[in-house]
Amino acid sequence: MEQIAYLISITAGVFFLIAGYRLLRLSGRTREHPELLLGLYLALSSQWYLLYNAPYFLGIEALPPLLGQSSEWIYILGTIPYLLFLRSAFRPESAWATALVIVSTLFVFTGAVVATLGGGISNSLNASYLLMYAGYIVPCYWMCCEGAISHAAAKKRVRIGLCDPIVSNRYLLFAGFGFCQIVGGIVELVWAYGNSGPGTAPPLMDGLLGAAEIASVATLWLAFFPPRVYRRWIDERAAFLSTPTEEA
Repeated sequence: MEQIAYLISITAGVFFLIAGYRLLRLSGRTREHPELLLGLYLALSSQWYLLYNAPYFLGIEALPPLLGQSSEWIYILGTIPYLLFLRSAFRPESAWATALVIVSTLFVFTGAVVATLGGGISNSLNASYLLMYAGYIVPCYWMCCEGAISHAAAKKRVRIGLCDPIVSNRYLLFAGFGFCQIVGGIVELVWAYGNSGPGTAPPLMDGLLGAAEIASVATLWLAFFPPRVYRRWIDERAAFLSTPTEEA
């Protein structure tokens, strides 16, 4: 089961890397900040998926300290463009969004520094882990909420022809991406609890984390690179829902 979980994580990392690369190329053409920031987040996150999971999948029982710490710090650095993407895409003029970016960044980096000075970042339920966890899980909830709110508003505009259906659907996919990350965060918390006491995480957690990672990749891919058949389905569904029903 563990080997399958590592393989799923590696696969997710590869797709995150491809999606990040494509978003960075897209930002080079559009000169838009959201694509650049989200592309950086995905590119950095993909490095953690690959550097952390590939050695275990190949049978290495323990990561070299430098590799383990480097992969964790790469993932931590990715939190910054993720938070900045949310602010840029949804709340560019909001003071509370700016404050949330600052507080979450401080949480993540304070926890990481404390953990590093204490001997290394570990997946166990202690003060430094909880700080990092709080700083990371905030953008996940933020993405889920903003996507749902924006989708609800865009859905009303689609009905009167003021919004492209694929744009409305993209907001829904953003909400789905955030939800999948929340599920993954809950699994990580369960693992940290298991590593901190006599209990262990249930084997089901491996499968749940893998499913959350695959779903995260799928939703984000559809959001930015929807295939033609998917776009056609969205347009047809929107046209059907917008058609007025005849009154008896």
